[in-house]
Amino acid sequence: MDAIDNLSDALETTRNFLTPVSLGLWIKLAVIVFFVSSFGMGGPTAPGGDVGTFADEPTFEEETPTEVEEFEDDVPVEEILLLLLIVGGIVLFLWLLYAIISAVMQFVFVESLRSTEVHVRRYFKANLGNGLRLFLFRVGLLLVAGTLGAAPAAVLWLQGGFDTLSNALIGLYALYGIGLYLVYSLVRRFTDEFVAPVMLLEDRGVLNGWSRFWPTITGHWTEYVVYLVLAWILSLAIAIAATFVMMFGILALLIPFGIVIALLVVFAGEIGVILSVLVGIVALLTILLFVALVWTPIATYFQYYALLLLGDTNTELDLIPDQRAAVRSDGGELAGRGDTWDGDARDDRERTDRDEDRSTDDGREWDDSSDPWSDAEETDDSDPWDDSSESDGRDDDRDDDRGW
Repeated sequence: MDAIDNLSDALETTRNFLTPVSLGLWIKLAVIVFFVSSFGMGGPTAPGGDVGTFADEPTFEEETPTEVEEFEDDVPVEEILLLLLIVGGIVLFLWLLYAIISAVMQFVFVESLRSTEVHVRRYFKANLGNGLRLFLFRVGLLLVAGTLGAAPAAVLWLQGGFDTLSNALIGLYALYGIGLYLVYSLVRRFTDEFVAPVMLLEDRGVLNGWSRFWPTITGHWTEYVVYLVLAWILSLAIAIAATFVMMFGILALLIPFGIVIALLVVFAGEIGVILSVLVGIVALLTILLFVALVWTPIATYFQYYALLLLGDTNTELDLIPDQRAAVRSDGGELAGRGDTWDGDARDDRERTDRDEDRSTDDGREWDDSSDPWSDAEETDDSDPWDDSSESDGRDDDRDDDRGW
């Protein structure tokens, strides 16, 4: 099964791409992975709490009017609300900016793995339109999932609140939310790992890319189910191991930065405080770069895993034929799917070989003048199998020229 075999092929492809280690390539990939992996910076969540709490307690102001008036006099509530709105607007703007860059970087990442060359600015500019379309699709998907998730709670609240809500309904709502989240994550993952490459390869939109990819996933649904299960298991195991590595690495980075900040604050006075803020920013950027470097081979592996499976299940959507040929002994040919397999011709050749063997064993000589196969024997010098062996040598030479 391709989904299982590609586990090792993806590892070999990742090693070929990332080695020998080039600091410039790794840093540029780390910047891309920082946006592609998101590191938990997802969409905004709905606020919790009981909406009707304040309405149920109208006597609070009547009981302590003087305390409320004193609180309003001491604390400028309107200014605090304005400040919160400003901070919320800044956070929303930064999230939207990050989400847009992340969508574009998804195509930059795929193009880098496809070409085995990393050109961030060039690929970013070329895929800005694709990234905006992917960003709008992600926002729309998030809004649909959020609406479907909040709809049952809104209906219950409109019908009389949550006072009469039973444990059974809470359990059903929890199951509904978990199922909805699984569907959302599945669509999001397949869009990023499979539909985005289709968009890049054939210059399609998101929905058009899904329509192009849909026959492939339905025709090989077992492959994609196995892929999904293996990818989730591997993601969990690798995330646990990577977390320990990142914890020790972050701790090792924080120690020298902390010492520098402490020395600046103690011995440099007010200037030291300002410099310590700058050192703190440098420390934060360094830590983010370190985390991205740790995740670079992980993200590369899983994207190559997806691209290999996509090409195996549909040769027309193969973005990495050269990388596939470099890690497979058959040169990347997909025998058994009707694209390079000629079973009838091979059977004819096997029957001809058996006839020749029997004639040799019996000691009989064939009459070339009456044998219909004599012409074929005279043209053995142009046997296509000899050409294939020569072409194999040329393929090896070409592979050597590419550096594989």
